[in-house]
Amino acid sequence: MALPKIAAPIFELNLPSTGEAIKYRPFLVKEQKILLLALESEDQKSITTAIKQIINNCAIDPVDVDKLPTFDIEYFFVRLRAKSINERVDLRMSHPGFRNKLNEECSHQTTVSFDLMELNVVKTENHADKILLDEQTGIGIKLKYPTVELDTKLTGEESQMDLATISIINAIDYIYDNENLYKKDDYTRQELLEFIDNLSQQQFAKLASFFETMPKLKHTVKWKCGKCGQEDQAELEGMSNFFVF
Repeated sequence: MALPKIAAPIFELNLPSTGEAIKYRPFLVKEQKILLLALESEDQKSITTAIKQIINNCAIDPVDVDKLPTFDIEYFFVRLRAKSINERVDLRMSHPGFRNKLNEECSHQTTVSFDLMELNVVKTENHADKILLDEQTGIGIKLKYPTVELDTKLTGEESQMDLATISIINAIDYIYDNENLYKKDDYTRQELLEFIDNLSQQQFAKLASFFETMPKLKHTVKWKCGKCGQEDQAELEGMSNFFVF
């Protein structure tokens, strides 16, 4: 006789990028083991792979995790963690530079209880994915949000300039002008690199601003220091800042 199975509750979230409703279940002991093994390795790529696998396991509606923007992945996993373990986490907060608003030295760490269900993806006003580079010719680029699949291809040894260039090339959906649309897949990576390398600093900065202003998982945490009594706040971004593991 087979052992009985305990039915897991079903929850629903809306992907920040599209608003699509996705049903999911909490992660179970078998998924917890996957995550703990990845965390023990202290390898970011292994952790990312584990998070992708857990989302795939727990999503009841089909989801192509490799194609989701990174902020969708973070939002999804935070919701999973909240429903699987606890909706609240304790954050250890301290004053920036260990000095309070009165410029007094204070290195005290205050425990702040935070509700993960309050954590949302914040969208910057005037953010755009179509960026006009030259008004006379109408040349511009349509960008798409970076995915976890693209992030795992980075070695971590790239310079800041190279990293910015690679991120832009990876994010290109298509290039356009007043007369034509140029699909990314019709051109080699070298051709795309030469196109980016021939942009002016101002044009390159326009493209870089896409990443600076794109939606992010973030929240402003406010607290009162348990030692000096001074109030403070910090803007935290990404799931790692909320110790959600």
